[in-house]
Amino acid sequence: MLKVKDLRKEFIKFFKEKKHRIIPSSSLVPKDDPTLLFTTAGMVQFKPFFAGSIQLDYTRAASIQKCLRTSDLELVGKTKRHLSFFEMLGNFSFGDYFKKEAIDFAWEFSTEVIKFPKEKIWISIYEDDDEAFDLWEKRIGLPKEKIVRLGKEDNFWGPAGDSGACGPCSELYLDRGEDYGCQSKSCQPGCDCERFLEFWNLVFNQYNQSPSGQLTPLPRTGIDTGMGLERLATLIQEVDSVYDTDEFRFLTRFIEKQAQVKYEKDKIVPLNIIAEHARTLVFAMSDGVYPANDGRGYVLRRILRRALRYTRDLGLIEPFLYKLVDPLVKQMSPFYPELKGQVNNLQLIIKNEEIRFLETIENGLDRLQEIIKKNQKKKSQIVSGRQVFTLYDTFGFPLEMTEEILAEKGLQVDLKEFQEEMKKQQERGKHSWKGEKIGSSQLLFDLVSKSGPTDFKGYQAEEVASEVIGLADESSLTEKLALNQKGVVILKATSFYGESGGQLGDQGEIITETGSVFKVDKTDIIEKTICHLGKVVKGELKLNDKVKTKIDIINRNLLKANHTVTHLLQAALRQILGDHVKQAGSLVEAERMRFDFSHFAPLAPEEIKKIEELVNQKIWENIKLQIEELDLEEAIKQGALAVFDEKYDQKVRVVSVNDFSKELCGGTHVSRTGEIGLFKIIKEFSPGAGLRRIEGLTTKGVFNRISKNDQLILSLVQKMKIKEDDLELKIDSLLKKNSTLEKDLAKLKEKEALSDINEVLARAEEVKGFKIVDFQFKNVAVKELKKVVDLIKAKEKNYILIFGSLLEAKSFLLFVSSPSGIKKGIDCRDLIKESAEIIGGQGGGRPEMAQAGGNKPELLPKALKKARDKIIELL
Repeated sequence: MLKVKDLRKEFIKFFKEKKHRIIPSSSLVPKDDPTLLFTTAGMVQFKPFFAGSIQLDYTRAASIQKCLRTSDLELVGKTKRHLSFFEMLGNFSFGDYFKKEAIDFAWEFSTEVIKFPKEKIWISIYEDDDEAFDLWEKRIGLPKEKIVRLGKEDNFWGPAGDSGACGPCSELYLDRGEDYGCQSKSCQPGCDCERFLEFWNLVFNQYNQSPSGQLTPLPRTGIDTGMGLERLATLIQEVDSVYDTDEFRFLTRFIEKQAQVKYEKDKIVPLNIIAEHARTLVFAMSDGVYPANDGRGYVLRRILRRALRYTRDLGLIEPFLYKLVDPLVKQMSPFYPELKGQVNNLQLIIKNEEIRFLETIENGLDRLQEIIKKNQKKKSQIVSGRQVFTLYDTFGFPLEMTEEILAEKGLQVDLKEFQEEMKKQQERGKHSWKGEKIGSSQLLFDLVSKSGPTDFKGYQAEEVASEVIGLADESSLTEKLALNQKGVVILKATSFYGESGGQLGDQGEIITETGSVFKVDKTDIIEKTICHLGKVVKGELKLNDKVKTKIDIINRNLLKANHTVTHLLQAALRQILGDHVKQAGSLVEAERMRFDFSHFAPLAPEEIKKIEELVNQKIWENIKLQIEELDLEEAIKQGALAVFDEKYDQKVRVVSVNDFSKELCGGTHVSRTGEIGLFKIIKEFSPGAGLRRIEGLTTKGVFNRISKNDQLILSLVQKMKIKEDDLELKIDSLLKKNSTLEKDLAKLKEKEALSDINEVLARAEEVKGFKIVDFQFKNVAVKELKKVVDLIKAKEKNYILIFGSLLEAKSFLLFVSSPSGIKKGIDCRDLIKESAEIIGGQGGGRPEMAQAGGNKPELLPKALKKARDKIIELL
């Protein structure tokens, strides 16, 4: 029996012998296709080849492609076939062979390599494809009754996304026998039963589909085939489900052992889901996608949280998914070497995500169960969208996860109400047009579409002779801007760089032949049109005016220094932290820079020091930058780094610093690294899961920081009336003294709180065998209150404590219940919520202990009484 790893080897070997170029899997993030969120098929990386837009040095290829689809995520793990991450075996022809050879290859591989019985193979073709019918019947020798004609829905494939190559297809099926079927005499491929299982799809690409759906003949016909590795393994290994194949069972056995459960009955689905989602997470993260609140990151967070929901079904309440990373990487890295060296980073990010969600999942699931019970009691199948939005907004429950849980109970969400709540939240976060990015204004899009692209000459020149071809004021397109009037100017050519790639746009002046001046405060770019925003400070500006552009050269030089240093920084990060580091965003301003990158742990001080030193070493070497234009494919082949979400033209600009750094970049840069002067890291932190951010300074930014620090030191020295050399010693002395005073004060407060213990117990009221203690302290922090709790725990068995405290104009609550109280229905979390609202705050915790704070200290007695009354009512 062939194992999955053997199938990979046999497929590659077969097509290598058939003179195919073996192409490694591309990333799960399509680099040049904005129509796709993830790579969903083997042909995605070859779309430009089929369109004829790229010159090839080969005309036939084969690959094993990583794919990710989430359209049926709620079914993944629950059916025998659905997966989110899978591998697609494929062979491709770009104007080389067509139907005859594709059919020959498929038949030979199926019957001679993996040895499917010929008599068990059936074929489907597109209903009008007589050529394919003849090839299968006359060339291969299949009986007519085993060749089934199907319609466009079944046998016309593509494109991947909303545009690209497509065409009729022919599919190969394996007849698994009547035991798998519907028992109908007319059962054949196309039936919904499990008897005929499709394992290979041969697509005969003849057309290109435009985004509008129009079909035009391709410049060259092609072949695009796809065979799901997991489904193929199911058939070869003669198992019932993709989850029963050897690689999946390796993972589910690992989970069985860790969770101490068996792969049977109600544990099968959770085990399948956890194993499948762990694979998806590892492969997506290794390609630079990390859990986040939008885009691809949201998909990943949704998958991770769905897996976590099912770990609870196995009795796992601590972080667990991260433990699957190591066995997964060991299993898959022989074929996918990009996984090597990523274990620690992947474990850290997954574990951190688990910890974050597990902190809220229990409360969220409890809340959801309450919602389900109320709906069942009311016999209503529609759940309030407002309630579901609260789960999403407060507890981080993805809508899809809530929908899946509700569907299991026969309930559904009022999606209209949910979307209304979502819209309200989005509206709260919106700003006026004036504060938004320029591209969000319909007015500017109208201006851009009317004006057309701008000839940018700013790489070579600081000043450019040009002409005004578009004008707009703050409300409409116009032919003239008067003195002091704000607006947007479009020029035929410009030296102003438009904000893009993280670099802010240029500032400066546009000067007419008559001496009028438009002061440019900001420069942006929409598509390929550069927009100059500012106001007329002298004279007036009209359409068709001949002008001269004059950038603020100091501002440009500062931007260049900070932009080039981001390149040096990325190279240094990869050298010191590892090749898993990938750019996730940047901001280049005149006085500072910011760089986001993939990494999963805070940088140690010694790492920051090494990075800073390496960047400055390259600055002081005064290396000349090399800037050249290359074909995108050639640039990537040479090792130039690209930003995942950036869309690149076929011709790209490559910026190199010797062999230290090479990146695709359209920004402006210094001529030599020495022009940067000095680089200083001022902050390193995490802006989100799986990401780190470095903020740094060069040139003017460093000068301003030094000046500010000098002023601070001078001020401290003068206030303390000491010499500058004694400043550190003096501060150490004051800190030590302050620490001693704080400890003394804490002891006094603790002593005061503990001295009240007798009075506290004297106030206790006994109800149904429980001592209810209601007490309000003064100037006692929650930390000290917990020590009082510990003393009472040592003295009493059945207790419910309702403590409040006034401290520095604020009020605090601490509610505690003995285990016996919880059994009687006392839940401190519920009690604290109601009381916290009274004091103008919020809180939370566990059933046995919860705390809250508020800004209405005068209402503290009322809050304590509310809790006390509720407790007595419950008892």
